[in-house]
Amino acid sequence: MVNFKIKIANIVLEVNAFYEFTKEYCKDFLSDEEANYVITLTKEDLINEASENKDGKVYVSEEISALYRKIADLFIERNILVMHGSAFKVGGYAFIVTARSGVGKSTHVNLLREYLGKDFEYINDDKPLLEVKDNELILYSSPWNGKERRGNNNYAPLKSVIFLNRGLTNTYKKLDNSGDIYFRLLSQIYLPRDKAKREKALSLIDILLKRISFYEINVNTDVSSAQMTSERIIKNEIK
Repeated sequence: MVNFKIKIANIVLEVNAFYEFTKEYCKDFLSDEEANYVITLTKEDLINEASENKDGKVYVSEEISALYRKIADLFIERNILVMHGSAFKVGGYAFIVTARSGVGKSTHVNLLREYLGKDFEYINDDKPLLEVKDNELILYSSPWNGKERRGNNNYAPLKSVIFLNRGLTNTYKKLDNSGDIYFRLLSQIYLPRDKAKREKALSLIDILLKRISFYEINVNTDVSSAQMTSERIIKNEIK
């Protein structure tokens, strides 16, 4: 077994894994602090993650996925949700752009990085963590930061969630806190298989709906789309 400790969202986890690569994958989050929890991966965990593979074999990627699932389930108990999206920080605040896989959220956020320059900082390009606290929502990075590994081990208060669609022209609108937003969020937030934990996640989504603003954008792949998002949404939210 490979033993190491990581600190994510201010929580220290001692991890017992099979592969040294798993430790390397989490290198930006390694810690020597006293652990709050111990996570031990089993062969059954890896086999369960491999069940959808056509060849039925277990690979190191299954261990990465199994660790993600165990942490996501555990964090629900600490009022922390795993979101699917590309998260970044501007002016001390976090924003997250979310969409179905392949629509182009990472492309748009990378255009924002180019447009905003030094004012832009990645948090996580795939699976940021959202802590629901009494008075604020804090968005944290995680080791699961996309194929390009875009992310930094940092955090910021969350200002807005931006739902992205691909379009020929660039448009935006602010959304009201309707049921439509709720169902959009359901498809972009990790929901545990355990019933009690799933219900806890749904209650956290209810709080999220009341705390922040939501936008919908239709964008092309030109830098003008980044200019629109920056000027019409980001700057308006942090002014």
